[in-house]
Amino acid sequence: MTPVPQVRASAYLPFVEFAEKHGARCDRAIDDELLPAVVRRDEEALVPMHLAHAFLAKTARSAGVANLGYAVADQARIEGLGDFGRSLARSLTLHDALGKLRRQFADYSSAEQIWPTRSGAKVLFLHRHVYDTGPGRREAQQCALLLMRDLIRHVAGPDWQPGEVLITPDHDVPATQEAFETNNVRQTASCGFAFPAEFLSQPFERFRAENRDLTAFEASVPGAGFVRSVKETIAALIVEGRCHLSVLAEVLGTHPRTLQRNLSECHHQYSDILAEVRFEAATKLLEDPHRKVIEIAFDLGYTDPANFTRAFRQWTGISPSDFREARESNAKPFRVRLSP
Repeated sequence: MTPVPQVRASAYLPFVEFAEKHGARCDRAIDDELLPAVVRRDEEALVPMHLAHAFLAKTARSAGVANLGYAVADQARIEGLGDFGRSLARSLTLHDALGKLRRQFADYSSAEQIWPTRSGAKVLFLHRHVYDTGPGRREAQQCALLLMRDLIRHVAGPDWQPGEVLITPDHDVPATQEAFETNNVRQTASCGFAFPAEFLSQPFERFRAENRDLTAFEASVPGAGFVRSVKETIAALIVEGRCHLSVLAEVLGTHPRTLQRNLSECHHQYSDILAEVRFEAATKLLEDPHRKVIEIAFDLGYTDPANFTRAFRQWTGISPSDFREARESNAKPFRVRLSP
């Protein structure tokens, strides 16, 4: 038997909210009642894609919106995709985000594929459905395209648009041209677009904003939130080479399991926060040409510099030395290999 294609409920929350806001109810069939109930109850629940797509198609007809996916997703953000989306939004760089996407997307949806592939100085970012789910598929794919664009905008800026957009034959070309502000729309077997490979090693916008807007004093003000205070404590412990979870818990006066549970309730993991602190510190330390990479590795709590280089490659796709060289020459890193 073929498995039932399923997707996390959070993927359809924007559509449910649109339907409720515009009163777009149809014949009160099972998908009209069941999908909104499931989505509202648990954003991590798995729902059959056939059920969800039927809801999208009928909502589009009832609301009289020909390209519902573009209309709904115009205000949607990656952070709205449950734990998966929040993890992507907390990525260190675009390379890091695409790595998470490659590793985790199958747990978010078994009905579709999304992948980056390198093509010269560009990266193609593509999406396709694995199963034919009938009406509603186009609306879902329109939403996916805009969410993919939102991910790139975390490093490219809020107004970035791709120069060329790929759509399947069932898509509306004029609507796509309007959504992406380009006349360069081409029909292919998959949907997607290209972005410059130089974006891959760029830090997500929140890091640039922090570095731009905060003075050193303001950045060190005791955090008002639990997660921020944990980050600040880790940053203090790293310089002593003592950033293990058990040490952090002892410093905070709690048990390691309690600390992990509290972080989980805030949708964070200790390993992710430690990586964030190390990445922020590493990019700043690498700006000093007199600091050796091996010294930076030890300063960040790594007992083996090779582990630091390995972690930095995972964050950015390039080595610390290449990252520093690119910054010093005011060039962009290109040495990144991606697989479909």
